Amino acid sequence: MTYGAFTKMFVGGLSWDTSKKDLKDYFSKFGEVTDCTIKMDPVSGRSRGFGFILFKDPACVNKEHKLDGRQIDPKKAMAMAVPKKEPVKKVFAGGINPETSKEVIEEFFGAFGEIENVELPQDPKSEKRRGFVFITFKDEATAKKVMEKKFHTVDGSTCEIKEAQPKEVYQQQQYGARGYGGRGGRGARKHQSI
Repeated sequence: MTYGAFTKMFVGGLSWDTSKKDLKDYFSKFGEVTDCTIKMDPVSGRSRGFGFILFKDPACVNKEHKLDGRQIDPKKAMAMAVPKKEPVKKVFAGGINPETSKEVIEEFFGAFGEIENVELPQDPKSEKRRGFVFITFKDEATAKKVMEKKFHTVDGSTCEIKEAQPKEVYQQQQYGARGYGGRGGRGARKHQSI
């Protein structure tokens, strides 16, 4: 994996006794090492037997290597695909009066640009509307324009505007907030899933 002029190397087969300093000192003989990590087991705190080296020169390591009495196995690290960020077109508006009609919501947010869809989530038990909506705009520029202001007044209610989060992000937020309570915990975040 190349980072500009840099190359990331995977190093397997490390001894549990090999430290980050040992690894860096060893590979520094072959070229300038700009970064070095050894992956540790979070439970035991011991080395997992592998790590990564970041070389300044991409052509540094192509031979057999021994460190701390063990044959180690350096390889060019596999490039990981970085997911392309989708354009932000969907916003979450929290604090809207559940009695506010879809037409009023469309009229207010339509003033910013063309709307593709308005979702009015309902409570599955009571089948009453919830106090938030999702608005999907035709383009990202319109959504960004709406999000320039954090609060908008719609039909007499002040609502908070945020980027709508995918369910996975919402679940991570929920998991991270558990047990901490306080403002912005479970109650405040549960409405942000798509």
